[in-house]
Amino acid sequence: MIPPKLLMLGASLAQIPGIVAAREQGIHVISCDNLPHSPGHTLAHESIQASTFDPAAVLDAARQQKIDGIMTMGSDQPVLTAAIIAQQLGLPSALTVETARAVTDKRVMKRRFQSLGLPTVPFVIYKPEQPSAPDAPRSLASARYKTATPDPLAQLDYPVVVKPVDSQGQRGIFVCATPAEVRQQAPQVLAFSRADEILVETYYPSAEVTVSGWVSAGKAQILTLTDRERFAGTDPLGVCLSHEWPSRYLASHADEIAALTQAIVSGFEIGEGPIYFQFLIGASGVRINEVACRIGGAFESQFIPRLTGFDLTATQIDLALGRPLRAASQLALEQHDFRQVREHLSVQLFFARPCTIARLTPLAEVLACPGVLDAGYHLKPGHTIPAISNATARVGYCIVTAPDKRTLEHRLAQVYTMLQVIDTAGINQLIHRPLEVSPLEEPV
Repeated sequence: MIPPKLLMLGASLAQIPGIVAAREQGIHVISCDNLPHSPGHTLAHESIQASTFDPAAVLDAARQQKIDGIMTMGSDQPVLTAAIIAQQLGLPSALTVETARAVTDKRVMKRRFQSLGLPTVPFVIYKPEQPSAPDAPRSLASARYKTATPDPLAQLDYPVVVKPVDSQGQRGIFVCATPAEVRQQAPQVLAFSRADEILVETYYPSAEVTVSGWVSAGKAQILTLTDRERFAGTDPLGVCLSHEWPSRYLASHADEIAALTQAIVSGFEIGEGPIYFQFLIGASGVRINEVACRIGGAFESQFIPRLTGFDLTATQIDLALGRPLRAASQLALEQHDFRQVREHLSVQLFFARPCTIARLTPLAEVLACPGVLDAGYHLKPGHTIPAISNATARVGYCIVTAPDKRTLEHRLAQVYTMLQVIDTAGINQLIHRPLEVSPLEEPV
């Protein structure tokens, strides 16, 4: 029997669980990434060097390979590429192109929130003006009768957050105190975008939580609600240091977030597949930040099966190949209640101060620590780390589990006693989220 061919968009650490899982099912995996040294390429049967943001290039490769399915995980923009390819080739797809665009283009996304009456922060879509040539002729008539148009940036309260409309990983995000500052920062925002407009929204001081879930026949099932712990302050803004299960807001906000999650799924016409929604919780209540239709990039593919019994990755592979939901997966969805907590878990996403890496703690030593489920590095010795401006500066990750919160914090302290990012001067430059116990404390 000829195995089905699956095209995986992306070959980074985020896509490796999908590549490995598909191979274990006997599927012929083709990785697609514009970076020739992406680690997933070495694990796939074949690889294609093409940008996952370029539907035309991916379509040519997909036709040549005669693929049977296409998917991505851990990355937003390839979701749209996958939907376009699936439509063009008549392949199975969880999303229509229209829905895929709505969950990958913040202009469409935010306007959809608005039209559906869903709570989000005030925003405008702003197109920076192109500077005119210094000697461009201008008629007196045009100058005399030019109608003043309202400044869209004056519609918002300040400070505001400016973002690209089609990027992720906190690239090109800035907090601005005035309209003039927005205009000044606009070129830096557009440097991370393929569009000519940017999103400008009122800054909302808040905590952030993330919903990971699965949609089956239009019904949303929340799998986990995690706290998305970030760097303090606004520089950098929104860069995540860890995901914590269970969320501290689980008891107080579970019902409201579940209702909003289903409202988004219905309003965006999401029929099947993974969802990854981010909510802000502040003094004015819950606000929807962003939504995505993908497995999250904080290694949800590794920890969600442990917490829920639902194999998120295998189920998405089945969906991409047009296979029905497995009986075991259906049962796990039906029996799961995200309000029940049987185990505590933290996904640590650690960074380092600017330096050149001389040495990293061997992964085998990290994996041997109590409660460590998985760990990995994004960077290698010899890499020079710049000042942190977005999530791409992340050094690595570590997933730690425990029966309760106190034991979890103790285990994290043990990990960070051992884990080091040593620079060329022999100094440990590691950065991680604050811990609640010291390494010398024993769990109560």
